[in-house]
Amino acid sequence: MMRKTLLLLLLCIGFHGFVNAQSEDSVYIYLPWGSDTTCPGTQLTFTAVETNDTMTGTIFRWYANDVYTGISIDTFITTALNNGDSVYCKIFFTNSLGFADSFQSNTLTIYRSTAVVPTVLLSLTAGSNPDCPGHPLTFTAYPGNGGPSPLYQWRVDGIDVVGATSNTYTNIFNDDDTVTVMMVSNSTCAAPTDTAYSNGIEVIHDSLTATLAMSVLYNPICVGTPDTFTATAANEGMGATIYWFVNGIQVPGAIGPMYATDTLHNGDIVYAMLIAPDDCVINDTTISTAVTMTVLPNVLPMVSVSMTNGANPGCIDSAVTFTATWSDGGVAPDLLWLINDTVNASGTASFTHTYRNGDLLSFRLRTTDGGCYVNDSVTTAAVLMVRDSTPVAPLISLIDDELVANTAGTYIWYFNGVVIPGANGQIYHPAGIGYYTARRDTGNCPSEFSNVIFVSLLKVSDVNGSRVNIYPNPTKGMITLDWGQNVTAQITVTNMIGQVMITEMVHGSSRHNTDMSRLPAGNYAVTVRDEYGNASVHKVQLTQ
Repeated sequence: MMRKTLLLLLLCIGFHGFVNAQSEDSVYIYLPWGSDTTCPGTQLTFTAVETNDTMTGTIFRWYANDVYTGISIDTFITTALNNGDSVYCKIFFTNSLGFADSFQSNTLTIYRSTAVVPTVLLSLTAGSNPDCPGHPLTFTAYPGNGGPSPLYQWRVDGIDVVGATSNTYTNIFNDDDTVTVMMVSNSTCAAPTDTAYSNGIEVIHDSLTATLAMSVLYNPICVGTPDTFTATAANEGMGATIYWFVNGIQVPGAIGPMYATDTLHNGDIVYAMLIAPDDCVINDTTISTAVTMTVLPNVLPMVSVSMTNGANPGCIDSAVTFTATWSDGGVAPDLLWLINDTVNASGTASFTHTYRNGDLLSFRLRTTDGGCYVNDSVTTAAVLMVRDSTPVAPLISLIDDELVANTAGTYIWYFNGVVIPGANGQIYHPAGIGYYTARRDTGNCPSEFSNVIFVSLLKVSDVNGSRVNIYPNPTKGMITLDWGQNVTAQITVTNMIGQVMITEMVHGSSRHNTDMSRLPAGNYAVTVRDEYGNASVHKVQLTQ
């Protein structure tokens, strides 16, 4: 039973060290050191400790033998526990992520007995042994089944020390002194005796050899980064002092076990020196191992963006693609595209978007690899997007030998789908056989394409040709050509750059269906040429 009591006491201490290493948002319970759990009817006080201060709204619930006790605070006081009973605590709380959560603590098992022999253990808790003469030592008594208020009597070489009756004893001892303690338990179940005698500890005086170990918090570091060095002395005696050196030069004011600085350079050598004036320390000067610092330069990430598709100024309904490039951004940086300073896309070097007039586009790079950077985040200057509504497509007509747009303004003229350099007036004189169309140029956004006019050597035919009716227009794929009388004709469908997409023949029929569903959506020119060489060209819009 004595071993059971000691085991419970060790568990109480052990849980404290163990649970502090656990994850956040948890709880553990313990009994105070020296609690008498062995005697029936003895009052026990359990305490619950939360391991994370980010929990809010915590509610405690104590359970004995899996039954809720009704106690809902962080302590549970009881005299009703019997041998083998178990105790644990549950907490209900809002966790650090803002969600409702719960956690169950460790379980403590109670051991009770009507007769338990008291014990007392002795330990050195302050000072060193062996140590130099004249240094004070502190011993502490640890009771087993000592009851709520045991009595102590400290002894040196078997002789009672007058007035030394607490659970600790501090003194300056002679070489070979043996320290013990006697404890008288007032536990209700202390039997067959209420008196216990501790182990003995012999005090040894000897000369000391001081040592000095040193560690650094970070190495390598970035230029200007704060760093901390720690020196740990052992067997240094009394009155020892630690001094710090960089490249062999003592650092003014840097005295003590820690040295913090942000002024180190690459290759600097740092070490500590221990000065031990105590007469019993053999080596009065001790130097730690040296640390050679690696200090990395800070780099500035550079970013830029360029427009790789579309136009600015441009049409309000036209998508524009920007591509970002960067340097010195490290490994796997975050890539963010912002519109009006709000993240719109991430993780890609190219960004396609349809903008509103006045939108501000920028690109931001954030480093993620913990490297040395002047700035961990850099953002390009904002690009002002200038957008305009798409103008209505113009209507062009052939008047005598000139092509004329229906409204005044600046135009872009096309011949077989290719821009005619310098042709930007309302009127254009065709210079060759082929297909002509135009777009109105408003500066920011050109209009849709006009109707198409085919110019030949023999005659010029307007796409508005009245001999054939084409419907539906726009179409999702199938169009019907209706002449109202039987004709023989060739039908040619070309795209806006003059490429022939479909060629069909009509022989003695008044109506013909042409399937354009396999073609991409867009505007097409449908040319109808009869058996006499007369031709008309018609603009057809294909939608999907």
